[in-house]
Amino acid sequence: MRFVRSGPSHAGFTLIELLVVIAIIAMLIAILLPSLENGRRQTKRASCLSNLKSIASASRVYETDDPQGWSIPVHPAQFLQDGRNPTFVGAYEWGGKSGVGQPNFLEGSRDPLNSKYGTKAGFGPATRAMNEVLYKGGFKDNCNPFNRAGASADTKLELDGFRCPADDGPPRGGHCPDWIANTEQSSYDHFGNSYAANVFMVASQGGFMHSNSPYMRPTTRVPTPARTLFYEENIGRWAWAAMREVCDLPGVQPGVDPGPTKTMRGWHGRDWTYTRAFVDSHAETQRVYVEGTEDAQGYAQHYVSEQLASYPPYDSNSDGAPDSEGDYDFYRCVIVRGPGWSKDTLPSAPIPTHLIHPGSGRPSYEDCVK
Repeated sequence: MRFVRSGPSHAGFTLIELLVVIAIIAMLIAILLPSLENGRRQTKRASCLSNLKSIASASRVYETDDPQGWSIPVHPAQFLQDGRNPTFVGAYEWGGKSGVGQPNFLEGSRDPLNSKYGTKAGFGPATRAMNEVLYKGGFKDNCNPFNRAGASADTKLELDGFRCPADDGPPRGGHCPDWIANTEQSSYDHFGNSYAANVFMVASQGGFMHSNSPYMRPTTRVPTPARTLFYEENIGRWAWAAMREVCDLPGVQPGVDPGPTKTMRGWHGRDWTYTRAFVDSHAETQRVYVEGTEDAQGYAQHYVSEQLASYPPYDSNSDGAPDSEGDYDFYRCVIVRGPGWSKDTLPSAPIPTHLIHPGSGRPSYEDCVK
């Protein structure tokens, strides 16, 4: 008897079976991708919150050794105020690497190493005081006009404590034209830091600026540390003066109205939502403008009007004459309070500083005009 050897079957998939398999795979991808993306965003947000909490805690450590009890380090160059840029108040230079954004025109060059946020301008990592707290031993001072290699190395430092992994650049259509022009440049690369300190200040035209925030102020004079903003993602800093709906007066101040508020994005996939740290060292994600709960005018009135009386007169009409104390014509475009947070330190009185208001513009911003 002979046995017939049966070979393997070579029957393939039919076209319909292949299409069904492809459709199932496509469906699974469509289901899984949003979950994966959401997971990535949550991881990045958690990292940013952890960084901010560490920075806030390090600030309180720094405060214990500061002779004036200041918790936000004030860069030494603040006491050598730049005559061209007198409102340069140090939102970033308390920590981080050498930034490559906004060329220093006093140097007559657009070379990134001549950035006003960089080593050659005196703002390298060796000069940023919080680095000493978070990175023991600090960094070598490469501030030498002939040490190009050292200045370049300072721009390439990987200081993850000052870099938000979600930092993907500026708010499109927002403030700071120079940063916006470099749309591929993260805040970490541009300024040397993904995070900004709360340097909110008020001033009369051409007069000395007064700190209305934790900046250049002992934390013992911050009456509500759990709700007073300390540090935040930089994209949130550039959104706080961005309410188009309440900037409806003729001749609105340049830089106050950056564009439609409904698209003021965050780095974590939600508009108007940013990670922030507070003076009591806790950190959380906050939505700073809650749409639908109040009209924009009412929102600004509710959270701003209670502090307007403390503001010195401001020439919002640019007619050379200061307006009445607490002029709402100008300040109503600025969001300084919201549910559970505030940039100001009222009812504690504003503290005078050595910084001088340049005579135009808002006091709490360094010059960002190209």
